[in-house]
Amino acid sequence: MRHDLRRLLGLPTVVALTAGATLALAAAVGAPATGAPATGAAAIADPPPQTVHVASAQGAADAPDDFIRDVQTWTTTSAAGRDYKISVALPANYDETGDPYRVLYVTDANAEFGIAVETARLNAPGTMVVGIGYDDPGQGFAASGVRRTLDLTPTEITADVPTGGAPEFLDFLRSELVPQIESEFHADPADRALMGHSFGGLFATYALLHNDGLFHRFVIASPSIWWDDRTILDMEADYAETHDALDARVFLSVGELEETTSGFPMTSDMTNLARTLQSRDYDRLELGATVFPDETHLSVIGAAFSRGLRFVYAAPGTEVPGTTLPEQQDVAPQIVTHPSDAEIGEGATATFTAAATGTPEPTVIWQTHLADAGDWVTIPDAAAPTLTIDAVPASASGTRYRAVFTNSVGESATEPATLTVTAAPSAPSAEDLTEGNRGSVTAPAAVAQGAPLDISIGTELAGESVDVHLFSDPTHLGTLTASSAGTVQAIIPTDAELGAHRVAVYATDGDLIGWAPVEVVAAPSGGATAPDDRLANTGADAGIVAPIAVAASLAVLVGGAVMIAARRRRDGADATT
Repeated sequence: MRHDLRRLLGLPTVVALTAGATLALAAAVGAPATGAPATGAAAIADPPPQTVHVASAQGAADAPDDFIRDVQTWTTTSAAGRDYKISVALPANYDETGDPYRVLYVTDANAEFGIAVETARLNAPGTMVVGIGYDDPGQGFAASGVRRTLDLTPTEITADVPTGGAPEFLDFLRSELVPQIESEFHADPADRALMGHSFGGLFATYALLHNDGLFHRFVIASPSIWWDDRTILDMEADYAETHDALDARVFLSVGELEETTSGFPMTSDMTNLARTLQSRDYDRLELGATVFPDETHLSVIGAAFSRGLRFVYAAPGTEVPGTTLPEQQDVAPQIVTHPSDAEIGEGATATFTAAATGTPEPTVIWQTHLADAGDWVTIPDAAAPTLTIDAVPASASGTRYRAVFTNSVGESATEPATLTVTAAPSAPSAEDLTEGNRGSVTAPAAVAQGAPLDISIGTELAGESVDVHLFSDPTHLGTLTASSAGTVQAIIPTDAELGAHRVAVYATDGDLIGWAPVEVVAAPSGGATAPDDRLANTGADAGIVAPIAVAASLAVLVGGAVMIAARRRRDGADATT
């Protein structure tokens, strides 16, 4: 039995679009909250200086803008060949003569530019908002799902859409977009902020760890830390090994209900990241974080943006209520991934995966329940989120499996998954091969040990999978797919006995398609073919084998005579010139 520890969450095939749809559905449905809030974060250093522009000459410094002036939009293509739609919302009474304006860059502009602009207008007046989106029809995340998945994920995974394009996206911001904004608008290069939610929060975290002074403030809402086995946490650990400072003001947040409604460990992952950043004691990092009660992945956006902007743009030394995590509380395990039913063939490998969150982090065991049996039985040494069972016998069909997660607060078991095993067809026998069922299968009369054997089975079977066996001792040469010409190619084993054999072709359901005689001869390095007294006793009909052997011998003799005659003619011709 083998237990795979590599996939902590068992999400090897999660595709970003599916994740987004799941989260959106969960946000609409909602669920009771049982999440685990955690500790607060400390202020370490003053933020960069800020300039507040008022709505009018008579307005108070802390008064919100009366309106956001016109929004300018354009499309552009990055050096990496990716297309973007850029939107810029200017503060009211924008002018080029006063102090430059601080700039807030927002990802996922197709879905979140509007709420970002209005939130900035009310909570951070005097802020220029730049949205990075895509010129796609429709609204929301789905309209730009494929492109945002590429741009906002830091690593490439196996998926149906491109992934892992965050490095190039960050380079686009650094080398192309930010310089353009600061050359065409009255923007302050000393006060840039980045705000993102979900995959945008994942990207903002990536940018924080690869910042090099590009951004000074970060609003990171509901980051998808789970991506690629939490690879972003590995990046933070690598950063901590070589850096003592993280020069930024950062606000992290998540909804309390995200974990129980989305199937992803959103809440626990965010709180763990916040505690980790706090424990590093980075120089020049001012950190705020919170878990919003009774909020899901989508309902939390407004609150996360509002409080995040108030925190990152607060004057030095100002305490913003609700920006520290409560003390860590122990929480019983909560199942976020249940194992799925599996159907495999006899002798194949079965895999089950489960995941749960909790504080302290729960341990896991796997249990099995035989069909029509009694209690659940713990599987020895099965203590990883992924259970792998090799060489499953047909007798295991109907067996159920479940994972049980436990910590100091309690335990929780997954829903059981049922294993269905399809019995392999009975092994074919040479006695089943008769003249009456040879069919239309044909093959060369002879083939060398270790050489390929081309077998014709008929164009009507093109594209079909078939099983090929070599008799007498049935040796399975493989499950092969017929070409458009109705042929398959099998490899004769290097240790196949010399002599007469029969090659038989079966449908995958075990029905015989046909067979053909074939003689296995020694490989070219082994010298001449074996004499008749060395032929394997394969049960092949002697009346069939003898003519084949004679024909093969004649072909060799005639071919040799022709070659000798030709050589002599060439030698004679050479002598006369």
